[in-house]
Amino acid sequence: MTLPAEVLSPLPDAQSSAPSSGGSKILQRVEALAAKGRWRKVILTIRNDADAADNQQLLGHRLHAAAELGNKVEIRFCQTAIAELGNIGDRIKLAAMLLNLHSPIQAAAILAKLPSDYGTPRTRQIAKRIRRATKDRRARKQARRFVAPAPHAPQNEPVVHRFPGILDDVRVPPSRLEIVRLDGVAPEIEERLRAISAQFAENLTRADKFPFVSEYRDVFINEMGQIWTEDGSASHSSGRPIPALRDPTSVPIYDEAISCTGPHKGYFEWLVKRLSGLSWRLAPDTPDCPILLRKEHRGLASDALGALGISEDKMIAVEGPVFCRRLYVATSSIANLARTDAYARVYAELIAIADRRNDHETPRRFYISRRDSARRSMTNEIVFEEALAHRGIVPILLSKLTLLDKINLFRNAELVVGGHGAGLSHLLFAKPGLRVVEILPASPATVKMLGVQSCFTRLSTVFGHNHTLVLQPMNAATSEWSPDIAAIDRILAAG
Repeated sequence: MTLPAEVLSPLPDAQSSAPSSGGSKILQRVEALAAKGRWRKVILTIRNDADAADNQQLLGHRLHAAAELGNKVEIRFCQTAIAELGNIGDRIKLAAMLLNLHSPIQAAAILAKLPSDYGTPRTRQIAKRIRRATKDRRARKQARRFVAPAPHAPQNEPVVHRFPGILDDVRVPPSRLEIVRLDGVAPEIEERLRAISAQFAENLTRADKFPFVSEYRDVFINEMGQIWTEDGSASHSSGRPIPALRDPTSVPIYDEAISCTGPHKGYFEWLVKRLSGLSWRLAPDTPDCPILLRKEHRGLASDALGALGISEDKMIAVEGPVFCRRLYVATSSIANLARTDAYARVYAELIAIADRRNDHETPRRFYISRRDSARRSMTNEIVFEEALAHRGIVPILLSKLTLLDKINLFRNAELVVGGHGAGLSHLLFAKPGLRVVEILPASPATVKMLGVQSCFTRLSTVFGHNHTLVLQPMNAATSEWSPDIAAIDRILAAG
Protein backbone atom coordinates (compact mmCIF):
# COMPACT_ATOMS: atom_id res chain seq x y z
CA MET A 1 0.00 0.00 0.00
CA THR A 2 1.19 3.53 -0.67
CA LEU A 3 0.67 6.59 1.46
CA PRO A 4 -2.82 8.10 1.37
CA ALA A 5 -3.24 10.53 -1.51
CA GLU A 6 -3.93 13.52 0.75
CA VAL A 7 -0.47 13.14 2.31
CA LEU A 8 1.29 13.64 -1.00
CA SER A 9 1.56 17.33 -1.81
CA PRO A 10 -0.63 17.56 -4.96
CA LEU A 11 1.00 19.03 -8.02
CA PRO A 12 -0.91 21.31 -10.40
CA ASP A 13 -1.40 20.52 -14.01
CA ALA A 14 1.57 21.39 -16.17
CA GLN A 15 1.73 25.09 -15.99
CA SER A 16 32.12 17.90 7.87
CA SER A 17 34.63 19.88 8.07
CA ALA A 18 37.23 20.01 10.73
CA PRO A 19 38.16 23.16 12.67
CA SER A 20 41.09 25.23 11.50
CA SER A 21 44.44 24.42 13.10
CA GLY A 22 45.87 27.92 12.65
CA GLY A 23 45.66 28.66 16.38
CA SER A 24 48.57 30.71 17.64
CA LYS A 25 50.00 31.27 14.15
CA ILE A 26 47.02 33.28 12.94
CA LEU A 27 46.97 35.20 16.22
CA GLN A 28 50.62 36.16 15.77
CA ARG A 29 49.94 37.24 12.19
CA VAL A 30 46.94 39.33 13.23
CA GLU A 31 48.89 40.98 16.04
CA ALA A 32 51.67 41.87 13.58
CA LEU A 33 49.15 43.42 11.17
CA ALA A 34 47.49 45.34 13.99
CA ALA A 35 50.84 46.74 15.11
CA LYS A 36 51.24 48.20 11.61
CA GLY A 37 47.71 49.60 11.56
CA ARG A 38 46.68 47.39 8.64
CA TRP A 39 43.11 47.15 9.85
CA ARG A 40 41.44 45.91 6.66
CA LYS A 41 44.01 43.15 6.39
CA VAL A 42 43.32 42.23 10.03
CA ILE A 43 39.61 41.75 9.27
CA LEU A 44 40.24 39.77 6.06
CA THR A 45 42.73 37.47 7.80
CA ILE A 46 40.37 36.73 10.68
CA ARG A 47 37.41 36.16 8.34
CA ASN A 48 39.31 33.34 6.63
CA ASP A 49 39.84 31.43 9.88
CA ALA A 50 37.10 28.93 10.73
CA ASP A 51 37.67 29.20 14.50
CA ALA A 52 37.82 32.98 14.68
CA ALA A 53 34.18 33.48 15.73
CA ASP A 54 34.78 31.45 18.90
CA ASN A 55 38.20 32.92 19.76
CA GLN A 56 38.02 35.79 22.21
CA GLN A 57 41.42 37.23 21.24
CA LEU A 58 40.72 37.18 17.50
CA LEU A 59 37.27 38.67 18.07
CA GLY A 60 38.91 41.44 20.07
CA HIS A 61 41.31 42.24 17.23
CA ARG A 62 38.48 42.16 14.70
CA LEU A 63 36.43 44.48 16.86
CA HIS A 64 39.35 46.88 17.27
CA ALA A 65 39.94 46.90 13.51
CA ALA A 66 36.26 47.52 12.80
CA ALA A 67 36.23 50.46 15.21
CA GLU A 68 39.37 51.96 13.66
CA LEU A 69 37.73 51.74 10.22
CA GLY A 70 34.34 52.92 11.45
CA ASN A 71 32.83 49.76 9.92
CA LYS A 72 29.42 49.43 11.62
CA VAL A 73 28.57 46.20 9.79
CA GLU A 74 31.70 44.53 11.16
CA ILE A 75 30.98 45.87 14.65
CA ARG A 76 27.48 44.35 14.53
CA PHE A 77 28.92 41.03 13.34
CA CYS A 78 31.37 41.02 16.25
CA GLN A 79 28.56 41.92 18.64
CA THR A 80 26.57 38.86 17.49
CA ALA A 81 29.61 36.57 17.72
CA ILE A 82 30.46 37.83 21.22
CA ALA A 83 26.93 37.12 22.46
CA GLU A 84 27.33 33.47 21.38
CA LEU A 85 30.68 32.81 23.08
CA GLY A 86 30.46 29.93 25.52
CA ASN A 87 32.68 31.60 28.12
CA ILE A 88 30.77 34.34 29.95
CA GLY A 89 34.00 35.93 31.14
CA ASP A 90 35.10 36.41 27.53
CA ARG A 91 31.77 38.03 26.71
CA ILE A 92 32.19 40.50 29.53
CA LYS A 93 35.75 41.38 28.48
CA LEU A 94 34.61 42.14 24.95
CA ALA A 95 31.57 44.07 26.16
CA ALA A 96 34.02 46.29 28.06
CA MET A 97 36.06 46.64 24.89
CA LEU A 98 32.95 47.74 22.96
CA LEU A 99 32.35 50.33 25.64
CA ASN A 100 35.92 51.56 25.37
CA LEU A 101 35.42 51.83 21.60
CA HIS A 102 32.50 54.21 22.19
CA SER A 103 29.81 51.62 21.40
CA PRO A 104 27.71 51.57 24.59
CA ILE A 105 24.55 50.38 22.81
CA GLN A 106 26.33 47.32 21.44
CA ALA A 107 27.94 46.67 24.85
CA ALA A 108 24.49 46.80 26.47
CA ALA A 109 23.20 44.23 23.97
CA ILE A 110 25.97 41.83 25.11
CA LEU A 111 24.97 42.26 28.77
CA ALA A 112 21.33 41.66 27.83
CA LYS A 113 22.16 38.10 26.75
CA LEU A 114 23.93 37.14 29.95
CA PRO A 115 22.05 34.78 32.30
CA SER A 116 19.35 36.60 34.21
CA ASP A 117 20.92 35.82 37.57
CA TYR A 118 24.49 36.62 36.52
CA GLY A 119 26.01 39.62 38.23
CA THR A 120 29.59 40.42 39.24
CA PRO A 121 31.38 43.61 40.28
CA ARG A 122 32.75 43.78 36.72
CA THR A 123 29.33 43.59 35.06
CA ARG A 124 27.94 46.18 37.48
CA GLN A 125 30.82 48.52 36.65
CA ILE A 126 30.26 48.11 32.90
CA ALA A 127 26.52 48.60 33.34
CA LYS A 128 27.04 51.85 35.25
CA ARG A 129 29.38 53.14 32.54
CA ILE A 130 26.83 52.27 29.85
CA ARG A 131 24.13 54.25 31.65
CA ARG A 132 26.47 57.24 31.89
CA ALA A 133 27.59 56.94 28.24
CA THR A 134 24.25 56.82 26.41
CA LYS A 135 20.72 58.16 26.57
CA ASP A 136 19.40 55.27 24.49
CA ARG A 137 16.43 53.99 26.50
CA ARG A 138 16.76 50.36 25.44
CA ALA A 139 20.49 50.22 26.24
CA ARG A 140 19.94 51.85 29.62
CA LYS A 141 17.18 49.37 30.41
CA GLN A 142 19.38 46.42 29.40
CA ALA A 143 22.11 47.64 31.73
CA ARG A 144 19.80 48.51 34.61
CA ARG A 145 19.31 44.99 35.96
CA PHE A 146 23.06 44.74 36.65
CA VAL A 147 23.18 48.11 38.41
CA ALA A 148 20.34 47.45 40.85
CA PRO A 149 20.77 44.60 43.35
CA ALA A 150 18.94 41.37 42.60
CA PRO A 151 15.44 41.51 44.15
CA HIS A 152 15.76 38.12 45.81
CA ALA A 153 18.23 35.28 45.89
CA PRO A 154 16.90 31.73 45.60
CA GLN A 155 16.32 30.25 49.03
CA ASN A 156 17.35 26.73 48.14
CA GLU A 157 19.27 25.03 45.38
CA PRO A 158 17.55 22.26 43.39
CA VAL A 159 18.43 18.62 43.89
CA VAL A 160 20.00 17.18 40.73
CA HIS A 161 19.20 13.68 39.43
CA ARG A 162 21.07 12.07 36.55
CA PHE A 163 19.09 10.25 33.87
CA PRO A 164 18.96 6.47 34.29
CA GLY A 165 20.96 4.40 31.82
CA ILE A 166 24.51 3.95 30.60
CA LEU A 167 25.53 7.52 29.93
CA ASP A 168 29.31 7.28 29.70
CA ASP A 169 29.42 5.53 26.32
CA VAL A 170 28.88 8.09 23.56
CA ARG A 171 29.21 6.74 20.02
CA VAL A 172 28.38 9.35 17.43
CA PRO A 173 27.93 7.79 13.97
CA PRO A 174 30.09 9.22 11.15
CA SER A 175 28.44 12.20 9.49
CA ARG A 176 29.25 14.77 6.84
CA LEU A 177 28.35 18.44 6.59
CA GLU A 178 28.71 20.27 3.29
CA ILE A 179 27.85 23.95 2.96
CA VAL A 180 27.00 25.21 -0.52
CA ARG A 181 26.86 29.00 -0.79
CA LEU A 182 24.96 30.22 -3.84
CA ASP A 183 25.67 33.53 -5.57
CA GLY A 184 24.23 36.43 -3.63
CA VAL A 185 25.04 35.08 -0.16
CA ALA A 186 27.85 36.80 1.75
CA PRO A 187 30.93 34.64 2.49
CA GLU A 188 30.73 35.69 6.16
CA ILE A 189 27.53 33.67 6.56
CA GLU A 190 29.22 30.47 5.39
CA GLU A 191 32.23 31.19 7.59
CA ARG A 192 30.05 31.70 10.63
CA LEU A 193 28.16 28.45 10.04
CA ARG A 194 31.40 26.51 9.67
CA ALA A 195 32.65 27.94 12.94
CA ILE A 196 29.40 27.01 14.71
CA SER A 197 29.59 23.47 13.32
CA ALA A 198 33.21 23.03 14.37
CA GLN A 199 32.48 24.24 17.89
CA PHE A 200 29.49 21.90 18.22
CA ALA A 201 31.50 18.89 17.02
CA GLU A 202 34.22 19.75 19.54
CA ASN A 203 31.76 19.99 22.45
CA LEU A 204 29.66 16.97 21.48
CA THR A 205 31.38 14.33 23.60
CA ARG A 206 32.42 16.49 26.55
CA ALA A 207 32.48 14.46 29.74
CA ASP A 208 30.28 16.95 31.60
CA LYS A 209 27.44 16.95 29.05
CA PHE A 210 25.22 14.52 30.95
CA PRO A 211 21.43 14.91 30.87
CA PHE A 212 19.97 15.53 34.29
CA VAL A 213 16.79 16.59 36.07
CA SER A 214 16.58 19.39 38.63
CA GLU A 215 14.12 18.87 41.50
CA TYR A 216 12.67 22.07 42.99
CA ARG A 217 10.66 22.17 46.23
CA ASP A 218 7.59 24.35 46.88
CA VAL A 219 7.70 26.52 43.77
CA PHE A 220 5.41 28.19 41.29
CA ILE A 221 5.81 27.59 37.56
CA ASN A 222 3.96 28.98 34.54
CA GLU A 223 3.62 28.20 30.83
CA MET A 224 6.82 30.16 30.07
CA GLY A 225 8.84 27.82 32.28
CA GLN A 226 9.50 30.53 34.87
CA ILE A 227 10.05 29.12 38.37
CA TRP A 228 9.85 31.10 41.61
CA THR A 229 9.12 30.70 45.30
CA GLU A 230 6.32 32.25 47.31
CA ASP A 231 8.52 35.15 48.46
CA GLY A 232 9.30 36.06 44.84
CA SER A 233 12.75 34.46 44.63
CA ALA A 234 13.40 33.50 41.00
CA SER A 235 14.88 30.06 40.43
CA HIS A 236 14.48 30.38 36.67
CA SER A 237 13.14 33.50 34.97
CA SER A 238 13.60 32.80 31.21
CA GLY A 239 14.96 36.32 30.94
CA ARG A 240 11.60 37.92 31.84
CA PRO A 241 10.19 39.56 34.97
CA ILE A 242 8.53 37.14 37.36
CA PRO A 243 4.74 37.72 37.28
CA ALA A 244 3.05 39.05 40.40
CA LEU A 245 0.35 36.87 41.96
CA ARG A 246 -2.65 38.63 43.47
CA ASP A 247 -3.82 35.52 45.29
CA PRO A 248 -1.19 32.71 45.44
CA THR A 249 -3.71 30.45 47.20
CA SER A 250 -5.98 30.37 44.13
CA VAL A 251 -3.59 28.56 41.79
CA PRO A 252 -3.74 24.77 41.12
CA ILE A 253 -1.52 22.69 43.43
CA TYR A 254 0.33 19.48 42.54
CA ASP A 255 2.29 17.29 44.92
CA GLU A 256 4.64 16.32 42.08
CA ALA A 257 4.94 17.28 38.41
CA ILE A 258 7.49 17.36 35.60
CA SER A 259 7.72 20.46 33.43
CA CYS A 260 7.51 20.46 29.65
CA THR A 261 6.83 24.20 29.63
CA GLY A 262 9.15 26.86 28.28
CA PRO A 263 9.44 30.21 26.49
CA HIS A 264 9.10 28.74 22.98
CA LYS A 265 6.06 27.05 21.45
CA GLY A 266 7.38 25.66 18.16
CA TYR A 267 7.34 22.07 16.91
CA PHE A 268 11.13 21.68 17.15
CA GLU A 269 10.99 22.90 20.73
CA TRP A 270 8.46 20.19 21.60
CA LEU A 271 9.94 17.26 19.71
CA VAL A 272 13.63 17.83 20.50
CA LYS A 273 13.79 19.94 23.64
CA ARG A 274 10.69 18.95 25.65
CA LEU A 275 9.79 15.38 24.67
CA SER A 276 13.39 14.25 25.27
CA GLY A 277 13.19 15.12 28.97
CA LEU A 278 10.23 12.82 29.48
CA SER A 279 12.49 9.80 29.05
CA TRP A 280 13.44 10.37 32.70
CA ARG A 281 9.76 10.45 33.66
CA LEU A 282 9.15 7.08 31.92
CA ALA A 283 11.86 5.23 33.83
CA PRO A 284 10.43 2.60 36.23
CA ASP A 285 12.00 4.12 39.35
CA THR A 286 10.99 7.77 38.78
CA PRO A 287 7.70 9.44 39.84
CA ASP A 288 4.58 8.73 37.79
CA CYS A 289 3.62 12.39 38.03
CA PRO A 290 1.57 14.79 35.86
CA ILE A 291 3.26 16.44 32.88
CA LEU A 292 2.93 20.23 32.65
CA LEU A 293 2.66 21.46 29.03
CA ARG A 294 2.16 24.65 27.10
CA LYS A 295 -1.36 24.64 25.68
CA GLU A 296 0.14 24.90 22.17
CA HIS A 297 1.80 21.51 22.71
CA ARG A 298 -1.29 19.71 24.04
CA GLY A 299 -2.21 18.08 20.73
CA LEU A 300 1.39 17.13 20.00
CA ALA A 301 1.66 15.60 23.44
CA SER A 302 -1.44 13.47 22.90
CA ASP A 303 0.03 12.18 19.64
CA ALA A 304 3.40 11.20 21.15
CA LEU A 305 2.61 10.38 24.77
CA GLY A 306 -0.60 8.55 23.91
CA ALA A 307 1.45 6.17 21.78
CA LEU A 308 3.75 5.64 24.77
CA GLY A 309 0.81 4.69 26.99
CA ILE A 310 0.53 7.88 29.05
CA SER A 311 -3.08 8.71 29.86
CA GLU A 312 -4.68 12.03 28.94
CA ASP A 313 -5.30 12.94 32.59
CA LYS A 314 -1.52 13.04 33.14
CA MET A 315 -1.11 15.81 30.51
CA ILE A 316 -1.84 19.22 32.03
CA ALA A 317 -2.07 22.26 29.75
CA VAL A 318 -0.75 25.19 31.79
CA GLU A 319 -2.14 28.66 31.03
CA GLY A 320 -0.98 30.44 34.18
CA PRO A 321 0.91 29.79 37.40
CA VAL A 322 0.61 26.47 39.22
CA PHE A 323 2.21 25.44 42.51
CA CYS A 324 4.27 22.25 42.88
CA ARG A 325 5.53 20.79 46.11
CA ARG A 326 8.05 18.90 43.99
CA LEU A 327 8.84 20.04 40.45
CA TYR A 328 11.14 18.19 38.06
CA VAL A 329 12.80 19.99 35.14
CA ALA A 330 14.95 18.11 32.63
CA THR A 331 17.89 19.57 30.72
CA SER A 332 17.39 20.19 27.01
CA SER A 333 20.40 20.08 24.70
CA ILE A 334 20.98 18.70 21.21
CA ALA A 335 24.48 17.65 22.28
CA ASN A 336 23.02 15.54 25.10
CA LEU A 337 21.06 13.49 22.56
CA ALA A 338 24.32 11.73 21.67
CA ARG A 339 23.89 9.79 24.90
CA THR A 340 21.15 7.78 23.21
CA ASP A 341 20.68 5.31 26.05
CA ALA A 342 19.35 8.13 28.22
CA TYR A 343 16.55 8.88 25.76
CA ALA A 344 15.68 5.36 24.64
CA ARG A 345 12.46 5.29 26.67
CA VAL A 346 11.05 8.03 24.44
CA TYR A 347 12.72 8.00 21.05
CA ALA A 348 13.70 4.34 20.68
CA GLU A 349 10.30 3.25 22.00
CA LEU A 350 8.44 5.53 19.58
CA ILE A 351 10.51 4.12 16.69
CA ALA A 352 9.68 0.57 17.78
CA ILE A 353 5.95 1.36 18.12
CA ALA A 354 5.89 3.07 14.71
CA ASP A 355 7.59 0.09 13.11
CA ARG A 356 5.08 -2.36 14.61
CA ARG A 357 2.17 -0.30 13.26
CA ASN A 358 3.70 0.30 9.84
CA ASP A 359 1.36 -1.19 7.24
CA HIS A 360 2.26 0.75 4.11
CA GLU A 361 5.19 1.73 1.93
CA THR A 362 6.64 5.21 2.12
CA PRO A 363 8.68 7.17 -0.44
CA ARG A 364 12.42 6.76 0.05
CA ARG A 365 13.17 10.07 -1.65
CA PHE A 366 10.90 12.96 -0.72
CA TYR A 367 10.60 16.73 -0.42
CA ILE A 368 9.04 18.38 2.66
CA SER A 369 6.46 20.73 1.17
CA ARG A 370 5.56 23.93 3.01
CA ARG A 371 2.69 24.92 0.73
CA ASP A 372 0.26 24.61 3.62
CA SER A 373 2.37 26.74 5.99
CA ALA A 374 1.32 30.27 6.87
CA ARG A 375 4.99 31.18 7.33
CA ARG A 376 6.06 30.11 3.84
CA SER A 377 7.91 32.78 1.83
CA MET A 378 9.06 30.65 -1.11
CA THR A 379 7.81 32.27 -4.31
CA ASN A 380 7.84 29.34 -6.75
CA GLU A 381 7.30 26.23 -4.63
CA ILE A 382 4.76 24.73 -7.04
CA VAL A 383 7.24 24.86 -9.91
CA PHE A 384 10.01 23.58 -7.65
CA GLU A 385 7.90 20.64 -6.45
CA GLU A 386 7.02 19.71 -10.00
CA ALA A 387 10.70 19.73 -11.00
CA LEU A 388 11.60 17.52 -8.02
CA ALA A 389 8.75 15.10 -8.80
CA HIS A 390 10.17 14.64 -12.31
CA ARG A 391 13.41 13.59 -10.60
CA GLY A 392 11.70 10.98 -8.45
CA ILE A 393 11.57 13.12 -5.29
CA VAL A 394 8.02 12.98 -3.96
CA PRO A 395 6.48 16.13 -2.38
CA ILE A 396 4.99 15.34 1.06
CA LEU A 397 2.75 17.38 3.34
CA LEU A 398 3.85 16.35 6.85
CA SER A 399 0.85 18.08 8.41
CA LYS A 400 -1.34 15.26 7.05
CA LEU A 401 0.58 12.59 8.96
CA THR A 402 0.52 11.35 12.55
CA LEU A 403 3.79 11.31 14.46
CA LEU A 404 4.14 7.54 13.97
CA ASP A 405 3.66 7.98 10.21
CA LYS A 406 6.33 10.69 10.18
CA ILE A 407 8.70 8.44 12.09
CA ASN A 408 8.27 5.63 9.55
CA LEU A 409 8.63 8.10 6.67
CA PHE A 410 11.99 9.36 7.92
CA ARG A 411 13.07 5.96 9.19
CA ASN A 412 12.81 4.46 5.70
CA ALA A 413 14.15 7.46 3.77
CA GLU A 414 17.37 7.61 1.79
CA LEU A 415 17.05 11.26 0.65
CA VAL A 416 15.21 14.19 2.25
CA VAL A 417 15.05 17.61 0.60
CA GLY A 418 13.46 20.57 2.36
CA GLY A 419 13.56 24.25 3.11
CA HIS A 420 14.67 25.19 6.61
CA GLY A 421 11.68 24.37 8.79
CA ALA A 422 10.25 22.29 11.60
CA GLY A 423 9.72 19.21 9.42
CA LEU A 424 13.45 18.53 9.59
CA SER A 425 13.10 17.95 13.35
CA HIS A 426 12.27 14.34 12.47
CA LEU A 427 15.90 13.75 11.45
CA LEU A 428 16.38 12.42 14.98
CA PHE A 429 14.29 9.35 13.99
CA ALA A 430 16.16 8.58 10.73
CA LYS A 431 18.74 5.84 10.36
CA PRO A 432 22.39 6.95 10.17
CA GLY A 433 23.59 7.72 6.65
CA LEU A 434 20.48 9.60 5.49
CA ARG A 435 21.18 12.13 2.73
CA VAL A 436 19.74 15.53 3.72
CA VAL A 437 19.56 18.63 1.52
CA GLU A 438 18.41 21.64 3.55
CA ILE A 439 17.80 24.98 1.80
CA LEU A 440 18.45 27.89 4.17
CA PRO A 441 17.41 31.38 2.98
CA ALA A 442 20.10 33.82 4.09
CA SER A 443 20.77 37.55 4.08
CA PRO A 444 22.88 39.93 6.20
CA ALA A 445 19.81 40.42 8.40
CA THR A 446 19.74 36.71 9.33
CA VAL A 447 23.33 36.46 10.58
CA LYS A 448 22.27 36.87 14.20
CA MET A 449 19.98 33.84 13.82
CA LEU A 450 22.60 31.40 12.52
CA GLY A 451 23.19 29.85 15.94
CA VAL A 452 19.51 28.87 16.06
CA GLN A 453 19.21 28.04 12.36
CA SER A 454 22.05 25.50 12.57
CA CYS A 455 19.83 23.24 14.71
CA PHE A 456 19.17 20.71 11.93
CA THR A 457 22.83 20.38 10.92
CA ARG A 458 23.54 19.66 14.60
CA LEU A 459 20.89 16.92 14.61
CA SER A 460 22.58 15.39 11.57
CA THR A 461 25.94 15.50 13.35
CA VAL A 462 24.51 13.67 16.37
CA PHE A 463 22.59 11.04 14.39
CA GLY A 464 25.12 10.41 11.60
CA HIS A 465 23.52 11.95 8.51
CA ASN A 466 25.16 13.38 5.40
CA HIS A 467 23.83 16.93 5.43
CA THR A 468 24.17 19.49 2.66
CA LEU A 469 23.21 23.01 3.70
CA VAL A 470 22.37 25.19 0.70
CA LEU A 471 22.68 28.90 1.48
CA GLN A 472 20.04 30.51 -0.70
CA PRO A 473 19.93 34.29 -1.25
CA MET A 474 16.87 35.95 0.26
CA ASN A 475 15.30 39.36 -0.20
CA ALA A 476 16.11 41.08 3.10
CA ALA A 477 13.16 43.47 2.78
CA THR A 478 10.42 40.93 1.98
CA SER A 479 12.04 37.65 3.20
CA GLU A 480 11.02 36.07 -0.11
CA TRP A 481 13.28 33.56 -1.85
CA SER A 482 13.20 31.18 -4.79
CA PRO A 483 14.91 27.77 -4.72
CA ASP A 484 17.33 26.94 -7.51
CA ILE A 485 16.59 23.52 -9.08
CA ALA A 486 19.83 23.64 -11.08
CA ALA A 487 21.79 23.97 -7.84
CA ILE A 488 19.92 20.99 -6.37
CA ASP A 489 20.74 18.97 -9.49
CA ARG A 490 24.45 19.74 -9.08
CA ILE A 491 24.37 18.77 -5.40
CA LEU A 492 22.56 15.48 -6.05
CA ALA A 493 24.89 14.63 -8.92
CA ALA A 494 27.93 15.24 -6.73
CA GLY A 495 26.76 12.52 -4.33
